[in-house]
Parts: sequence; C-alpha cells; structure tokens
Amino acid sequence: MTGPTFVPEVPPNPPVPAPAAAPAPVPAPVPAAAPARVLVVDDEQDVRELLTETFRLAGFAVTAVGTGVAALNTAYAETPDLVVLDVRLPDFDGADVARLLRDGGREVPVVLLPKPFSLENVVTRVREILAA
Repeated sequence: MTGPTFVPEVPPNPPVPAPAAAPAPVPAPVPAAAPARVLVVDDEQDVRELLTETFRLAGFAVTAVGTGVAALNTAYAETPDLVVLDVRLPDFDGADVARLLRDGGREVPVVLLPKPFSLENVVTRVREILAA
C-alpha cells in the first residue's frame, strides 16, 4: 500500500539581511597644544613667585629666575616663547638682557616689567604677543 508521500514544505529563500554598515572611524585624538613657555626674570622672590603662579594659572609653562645671568643661561638652554623681564636686576639692566638675547640670536619676545605693574595688564600683554 502506498500511502501519501510526505513532502516537507520548504519556505522560499529567506531574506538576506543587509550588511551592517561599517562603524564610523574614530578620529585620532588631537594632541593638545603644548602650553607657551614663559621665562619670568625678577630679583624679588615675592614678585617672581606671584608672576610664576599667575602665569601658571593662566595656562603657561613657567620657569623663573632672579638674575640676568640666569635669564641668559635659561633662555639658551630652554628656548622660552616669551621672557617677562624686570627692568632692574642686580647684575644687569633688563634692557641689556633683552639686547644680549637678540645679539645672541634669540629672537624671543620680551616684556619689560616696570614697577609697579598690574598682573592683569602683564598677562594680557603676554597673551597678545604670543597670539600674534
């Protein structure tokens, strides 16, 4: 006896899922710009510390020294982006230090620091010079 033949029902071809979109590339992190390097030169320790802390809080990398000789040595060793220079130092006049830097091939901008001075004005002037 032959009975009915069982034929399984086969569904039509199932839909093929669309390929997943490739993930968007993750942009490489942009390296943060290094902070501008400021050399502070003042023979008065209190003033030097005040300027150093003010410039650090303003986002600058700061090196501070107390004499003209130390300023020249540091400027040649570290190549600052700008020098904030007291007008009167125990070993040099501030203008002489600026001239010696220029004569020695260091074309670093110099802000001569008169006394008295306003911290806000000095920081503003430094920012203006470095932005130019």
